[in-house]
Amino acid sequence: MTACEEAERAGIDLSLIEVSLGYSYDKRALQHQAALELALELERVGRQLRGATEPIDRTPE
Repeated sequence: MTACEEAERAGIDLSLIEVSLGYSYDKRALQHQAALELALELERVGRQLRGATEPIDRTPE
């Protein structure tokens, strides 16, 4: 069984990957940046709601 077949069997929608790979590098980079900015904003709001002021430490142990 190929990796693609295993992914489909696991329920992964490969059509989304195919569409994304059809985009230019610049468009994929812009989408990535927008997703990163959203994730960082959600993190900021979550900290604010919890009353935390310090950023989460992301250093590996």
